[in-house]
Amino acid sequence: MEEFSKQGTLATAGTGTVIATGTPVLGVFLSKVTTMRFHNLLAYTIDVYKYEALTSTTTLIYELNLSAGDTVTDTLTYALNEGDEIRVLSNISNTTYYANGILY
Repeated sequence: MEEFSKQGTLATAGTGTVIATGTPVLGVFLSKVTTMRFHNLLAYTIDVYKYEALTSTTTLIYELNLSAGDTVTDTLTYALNEGDEIRVLSNISNTTYYANGILY
């Protein structure tokens, strides 16, 4: 078991920024995202999706409309099997993110 953390700026087009992917560690294919945090100085919207590799489907988990300067923290746990992804898209540039989780 290993922990991971990732940070950067969210995409504003396409399929979004891949926050985490279910990847193999020690022969096991499972990841868990335990925390995601988003921030922008301007009013913004984020869309959080889960892509499931087994069925090649993308599902909108939630959409948030946030005010200028808002920071939102999501502490739900998202389990990702091999190839699954958590993707996030912002409607404006300079939306930053931080995510951490566990690789099994």
